[in-house]
Amino acid sequence: MNDRSTEQTLYRLGLAAILVVAAAAFFIKVFEIPLGGPLLACPLYSLTGLFCPGCGGTRALRLLFEGRILASVICHPFVLYGVAVFSAFMISHTLRILTRGKIKGFAYRHIYIKIAVALLILNVLVKNLAWLIWHVDLIQWASGHF
Repeated sequence: MNDRSTEQTLYRLGLAAILVVAAAAFFIKVFEIPLGGPLLACPLYSLTGLFCPGCGGTRALRLLFEGRILASVICHPFVLYGVAVFSAFMISHTLRILTRGKIKGFAYRHIYIKIAVALLILNVLVKNLAWLIWHVDLIQWASGHF
């Protein structure tokens, strides 16, 4: 698959993701589904007390939508990074389509995946070390302080 084909596929997947998220948001709002508690409990955290690479992601997304950017980044840095990269990619490719190629789309690079993996690893290390050494739950702390 060439770069243009890969980017077209990623753009279509992005559009599908937007539709799925919009539908989920609609059902959450209409049926008043709570986004916390046992529904989204992390099995690793529940069993061991240690944070997994995804712990804090849902709260980080909620905090980001509330405009609490620093708290969101502390809860899970991948969320802001993912939203920024996804938004830049989708907006630039939509503009490329609308302008018939006069505006170039945001090009996919493997480095974006490497940065994402590094953020996930850093996230789990920092959260667990803060908990094990200082007994500080950074997710709870950030949610209440910023």
